[in-house]
Amino acid sequence: MYFEWKDAYEMGLEEVDKQHQKLFQIGRKLSVLIQTTDVLTDYENINNILDELKDYTLEHFSREEQFMKDHGYPDLASHAMEHGFLRKKLLRLDKMEQHNHKTIVRLVSFVSSWISEHILITDMKIRNYLLEVKPEVRD
Repeated sequence: MYFEWKDAYEMGLEEVDKQHQKLFQIGRKLSVLIQTTDVLTDYENINNILDELKDYTLEHFSREEQFMKDHGYPDLASHAMEHGFLRKKLLRLDKMEQHNHKTIVRLVSFVSSWISEHILITDMKIRNYLLEVKPEVRD
């Protein structure tokens, strides 16, 4: 199942954790829909949730980058480059003429895996930095 929230994703940074949880909620809604309906019969609803996921992911990246900047995170440029990779993929959705079930399932799988790995590896570096340098920022 895609977009399954795990305690391991908790960073202990309330603002960031809430945003991550919302990403998973939107993604989970999409995941359930693509597993229970035919893309052709519910295309509009699936497309709306895809747009919601894309828009919120882009918003989250901007907010997370500002958070890192505000706290002097030294690896901001590299982190933002990772965000840039997924931004480009998500923005290409607008250019796709027609989605089919297989394409959407692959996309949801890719985004779910990418976000999960990004949180567990790259975002946790933010947490570790803040624990060392600015422990007062943590919950």
